[in-house]
Amino acid sequence: MEEELVLIGGKIEKFKYILVQHLELFEEDSPYDLETSKVIRAQIIQIHADALIHGKAQAMESMSEIGMRVGNRIVEMGVSLDKIIGEIQLARNLFWSFIEEEVSNRHYSIEVLLKASSIIDAVLDEFLYCMSVSFVNYYKKIAKSANESLKKVKENQEVMEELATPIVQTMLSDVLLVPLIGRIDEWRMGSLQSTVLQKCNDSHAEVMILDFSGITYTQDDNMFSLLDQLVGALALMGTETMFVGFTPAVVRQIIKLDFSHQVKSFLSFAQAMEYIVKQRGITIQYSN
Repeated sequence: MEEELVLIGGKIEKFKYILVQHLELFEEDSPYDLETSKVIRAQIIQIHADALIHGKAQAMESMSEIGMRVGNRIVEMGVSLDKIIGEIQLARNLFWSFIEEEVSNRHYSIEVLLKASSIIDAVLDEFLYCMSVSFVNYYKKIAKSANESLKKVKENQEVMEELATPIVQTMLSDVLLVPLIGRIDEWRMGSLQSTVLQKCNDSHAEVMILDFSGITYTQDDNMFSLLDQLVGALALMGTETMFVGFTPAVVRQIIKLDFSHQVKSFLSFAQAMEYIVKQRGITIQYSN
């Protein structure tokens, strides 16, 4: 499979300047001039190509660096986070379409498609995370320097709660992904509950995938109790919950709390998507 991923990455690299024309990042209300915007878009595309060619470890570091730099610039220019989130989703769709066409043309397996898509998603999620961190840091700085009233502090906290739980649309419209990054504590779990339940209700999601591969684990029994409540609430709404990316230590805690009988778990997001695709008997068709 590595050879196929390298070839797809090479194709993205070869056509990156064509993709730049279709990547709708930093176009309207851009924090950069036209030429600088094109250069940054080309860098972002190259990082995704590198992730497929050389592995995503170095690519994630590169994306973190450019993401923080761009995020800080966006905050300074007053560009809204909602706009950036929308543009990132369009970028995700562009990469998916490109990869799907390449997989079809080369007659690769669906496993290659899912693996390539999961790598692209991980790199884009890192960019989105950096955007979120920039906004969070901005609000923290405002709260500290301005010493505003309790009402203002509460408003900033609500913004940070929204940023703490990014919800991503997957390649299937009724399957959502929540990539959790950093420390997960009782406060974040409370925010996760309300945000996820509202999003599932609004989008009529059939499956919610919670990806714990990026968390810094802290043993907290109450966290797992809140997680159990979330799984139960989603089940009442008709949404199936899937877990991916758990470490062995977390798995042992889940078994103690008897989660295993009601939630399917997978090692990675790609495996979860492959399971869903096979369960639904989906055949991906491509247009010539």
